Amino acid sequence: MSSRVTAVAASLAIPTLVAVAACAPAAARSPNEGDATATVVVARDIAPSTRTWSVTASGIVQARTTVDVGFQVPGKVVMVGPDEGQTVRAGQIIAALDPTDYRLTLEQAAAQADRAARDRDRNRPLLDAGSIAAADMDHLEVGARQSAAAAELARKKLADTRLEAPMSGIIARRAIEVGATAAPGQPAFTIVDLDPVRVRIGVPEGDVGHVTVGAPASVRIPALDASFTGRVSLIGVAADPTTRSYSVEITVPNPTHQLRAGMVAEATVNTGQKVSALLVPAAAVVHDAGVDAAPIVYTVDRSGSRVHAQRVTTGAARGDSLEITSGLAIGDRIIVAGQQRVRDGALVQVVASNGAAKPHNDTPRGAKP
Repeated sequence: MSSRVTAVAASLAIPTLVAVAACAPAAARSPNEGDATATVVVARDIAPSTRTWSVTASGIVQARTTVDVGFQVPGKVVMVGPDEGQTVRAGQIIAALDPTDYRLTLEQAAAQADRAARDRDRNRPLLDAGSIAAADMDHLEVGARQSAAAAELARKKLADTRLEAPMSGIIARRAIEVGATAAPGQPAFTIVDLDPVRVRIGVPEGDVGHVTVGAPASVRIPALDASFTGRVSLIGVAADPTTRSYSVEITVPNPTHQLRAGMVAEATVNTGQKVSALLVPAAAVVHDAGVDAAPIVYTVDRSGSRVHAQRVTTGAARGDSLEITSGLAIGDRIIVAGQQRVRDGALVQVVASNGAAKPHNDTPRGAKP
């Protein structure tokens, strides 16, 4: 008898519990309660920030001036002065050829010039007396001038057997040795001027408008683990057809010759201009799994429960942040933590940094909650 009463009571209790659960207030359940697919993420609203404009690009250190020097006349090398890496001054004799042949040629040409000049001077009084035709006198005059020019040319060739440095600088390359035969026009030395040096970088089309001649720049040389200061000295007027960037030249003083031609440089140009930018944490930018692997940012919709993948265009890095040049707008809410576990259209639960659920109000404006 007692077992029958217990069974009847249990059957009456089941509907009662179901009714109580149905009458529970809806507000007591979270928006994503019962949805096992919701991923907990941390989101942040995008706000504009003001920064000092700057652009960073890689380049190569170049000498201010590079000159190839060689003899203008052929001959046997009898003297070579400086070696590679040594400094020279303008006008210094850095090599010489055997001058014997050229000295003898000069003496012969000078003797012929003297004789032609004497013949001309001797016959000039005869022209005044009418004893010689004017045509004959003209012939003597031309001969004297030609002989003088030949002598002057021989004198120049003799001088060309001594090779002078056309400018002060450093010997970057030496291509002759004593005993070798030099050919006219063949480079014997390469001289470079390394104070100051030039650093050429490519500035994107969107940034070149901010660069001005004279703007300060910082140049870092990874090989030296050192930074140097310089100024913009030239801005290109034609874009590179491949990269669509403009050549910008930075002049950097180099009195100690630490900077050498060919070194890789990282230059940052800063004009001091203030610009508005959208900055997001670098970790918030991920790459699409597609073929182009485009950078994307996950944004949270207005309901605060679903995310969308938004393609963006990134600019320069600013510390731990990246500048977004297109794809986002002020007020967008992006996921800054947990973005690796979501996909486009996924359900999420937005929480604050301390792990607490972030409140979200879907009540229309003007209505009572």
